[in-house]
Amino acid sequence: MARKQKTQYLGTTKKLPTQREVKRLRSPDGCLFTFNYRAKDAHDPSPFIIMTSPKWIAKNGNTYISGVNLKTMSPRSRTIIIQEFGDLPVGSVSYSDIQAAVKDDPECCIRTYNVRNVRALHKVEA
Repeated sequence: MARKQKTQYLGTTKKLPTQREVKRLRSPDGCLFTFNYRAKDAHDPSPFIIMTSPKWIAKNGNTYISGVNLKTMSPRSRTIIIQEFGDLPVGSVSYSDIQAAVKDDPECCIRTYNVRNVRALHKVEA
């Protein structure tokens, strides 16, 4: 995994910005997060993601976050993504931007996480 220089403990996803707040606050925050994920169908219980969207509410009423899990990618691809997009604000990085940066990595895919199953959220500074 990429070297973490500094992490900030956020605890829960309540401190993550919503779509409305992201449009209002365009300060470079960084969009790298690590957390514990406890769901029945979770493939990785402790993902390290670059968040591609702020919190959003689906039609079923549940709140979700979306991101690319960097833990499953190759070290070369991970380093490229962190250097290019790591210090950008949440919601300013799109999946197509990430995919264009690492064209040859088959593990580059978007994942959706239910915020109800997110625990011990940490913001990682690149």
